[in-house]
Amino acid sequence: MESVAWDALGGEASVAPIVERLIERAAEDIMIGFFFRAADLEQVKRHELELARTHLGGPPGYTGRTLSEAHARHPIATGHFSRRLKILEEVLAEAKVPAWIADQWLAHDRSQEAAVVQTECNPTAPPSSSKPLPQAKGIRE
Repeated sequence: MESVAWDALGGEASVAPIVERLIERAAEDIMIGFFFRAADLEQVKRHELELARTHLGGPPGYTGRTLSEAHARHPIATGHFSRRLKILEEVLAEAKVPAWIADQWLAHDRSQEAAVVQTECNPTAPPSSSKPLPQAKGIRE
């Protein structure tokens, strides 16, 4: 696998702090931080670094579960996913990651949405665990 982006960033010595800041910001975030309360943040950082290393063209070696398995128990909605992408975008900008690499990184993460998102944001739909709302008398479908 070509390692142009990985090498251009300076390899693990440069990518690890970016990933660390991403996870710290996500864990502190008012919109998505609750997902990280019971998580082992060091393990999350390690797996996120392994994923970044792989999709940026560094040495392979992801040791975690599939993204679908890792996120299955979390009610992650599209808005939560978008918030994490925004945090990543901000962290990449703060780290002065070249635009072409930031674009590649963000595109890769966007492509993982189906594996991560568990629920769609639909304020008119009842929660999946509830019974359908009864019809009011006199109202026809």
